[in-house]
Amino acid sequence: MKRLILISLIAVVALMFGTAAMAQLPAPTGLVCSLADTDSDLVNDSVYCNWDDVTGAAKYSVDIEIPVDTTDPKDGIADMVVELSFGTSDRTDGAPISQSDLYIPLTEIAYDINGDGSAEQLSGGADIKVKALDPGKGKGSQNNPFSYPPVTVTLP
Repeated sequence: MKRLILISLIAVVALMFGTAAMAQLPAPTGLVCSLADTDSDLVNDSVYCNWDDVTGAAKYSVDIEIPVDTTDPKDGIADMVVELSFGTSDRTDGAPISQSDLYIPLTEIAYDINGDGSAEQLSGGADIKVKALDPGKGKGSQNNPFSYPPVTVTLP
């Protein structure tokens, strides 16, 4: 009987710690994105995204989905969706990677659509979402939820 109680106690403790280790960070809220000018020349050269802090987040991932019409001549129907991912660990503004905002240069929102080796800057409606990450040791999967609904920005 004592052995059964001890095994049950060990199972409960293991379940408690296992569940805590697998806990996901919540989806960020308050996502706002817009075109921005980062060098004072009055020309938008970036997409700026800002969101509410997520407790426990060490960094963030910003994903952009852009429908693309690859037909020639263009028929106005998107037949491909380009998915790009940017992280706060990629930032170049000197801010900490845990800071809950990011400037993404328009020149980085590009993709080799034709397969000819040259990336083209993408334009049109871009759906943007963000998720919190905490890649500490033993954290396992970073299958945290993205913010919802995505924010749409029209790229030039």
